[in-house]
Amino acid sequence: MRLAWDRIVVVLVSAGAWAVVLLAGPHLMHGLRTAPRLLAHAGGRRWQG
Repeated sequence: MRLAWDRIVVVLVSAGAWAVVLLAGPHLMHGLRTAPRLLAHAGGRRWQG
């Protein structure tokens, strides 16, 4: 019996991508939502060396 390795790889990569989206998605969305605020806050400070 010959295995279709290309299909197995596609299924594994797809499952891994979905796992990343489901596990890291909320954290990434939170980071993207707060990034402009953090950058604006950091840009508003004056560096005093």
